[in-house]
Amino acid sequence: MIQAQDIKAIFAQIPTGTTLTVQQIQDLVKNSYPLSPADWEPYTETRNTSYTKWQHQVQSVLAELKRNGIAAHNAATHSYTF
Repeated sequence: MIQAQDIKAIFAQIPTGTTLTVQQIQDLVKNSYPLSPADWEPYTETRNTSYTKWQHQVQSVLAELKRNGIAAHNAATHSYTF
């Protein structure tokens, strides 16, 4: 299964100042990492969501990067600037 460090390694390749939508970020991760069948299982531990486990992991990393000032979130455009 994909881990936070795998996602961070993918994000580290994004040039500074690049803005990507959540969909573009998810596509980047999906195309950069061989996701296992377990990654595609639904994530429902804390709330009912349509996200799979790997998508939830991406959102968790994005939240951490936002908290640490590494990525800026724009809620109006559903995007992040790295």
